[in-house]
Amino acid sequence: MEEKPLFYLGIDPSQRYQPYVYLALDEKLHVQAIGNGPLREVLAFLAGIGSACVAINGPQSLNMGLVDKDEDTQTLFPVPASKRGDLRKVEFMLLEEGVQITPTPADESESMVWMRRGFKLYQKIQKLGYQSFPDDQDRQFVESSAEAIFSRLVGGTPLFDSLSLEGRLQRQLILYEQGLAVKDAMNFFEEVTRFRLIKGILPADDIYQPGELNAMACALLAWMLHHKPEKVKSMGDKREGEIYLPVKEEESLRLRH
Repeated sequence: MEEKPLFYLGIDPSQRYQPYVYLALDEKLHVQAIGNGPLREVLAFLAGIGSACVAINGPQSLNMGLVDKDEDTQTLFPVPASKRGDLRKVEFMLLEEGVQITPTPADESESMVWMRRGFKLYQKIQKLGYQSFPDDQDRQFVESSAEAIFSRLVGGTPLFDSLSLEGRLQRQLILYEQGLAVKDAMNFFEEVTRFRLIKGILPADDIYQPGELNAMACALLAWMLHHKPEKVKSMGDKREGEIYLPVKEEESLRLRH
């Protein structure tokens, strides 16, 4: 029987004011560590873990123009032909699914700062001995998309903006329903009173920040790879980097039957 990792980590490099946010879950989906900081802090944390599966919320490579070359998909894409090649194939697929993503350009100089931080993270963790899943190693990593994870877990239901309070409440509730040991976001509404609203006091201390929720969703995905592999699927093209996501609701129903 394959030995499972000791920890399941999610890392989110996408936050503007927090270069990297990381979160670790144990086998029972309890939060074991959470933090944010520069790359060296994240790498120090990863270096100290003997066995882990890490899911990163960000692209691991630039696009190679595969969407532009794929004649079968061009007619389905809703933007001008001149823009079709400026994203990866997996991002094209997610956009068709209704997931809000940031396209990855073909030129690194045109990439957003958080993407370049992500590229560096992928390079550095491999030097620590982390290997691309599903290699049978004690240290593994995968690419994922927090926004797509949340979308898939609720069957494609539209998501509120991730930076808004309602978006944070929605995402924490989704994770709570998946069995993570976090506080029920519905408790927030029980603590809201007329007086607190008038005074601008909201009981949001128990609601995680956007980057933390993204990291937690990715950590859950890493956990699912080893505990519920039948509910996870890879998508995309290996030349540009595959990502792993929960299976769609309709696919999950087909698998049951």
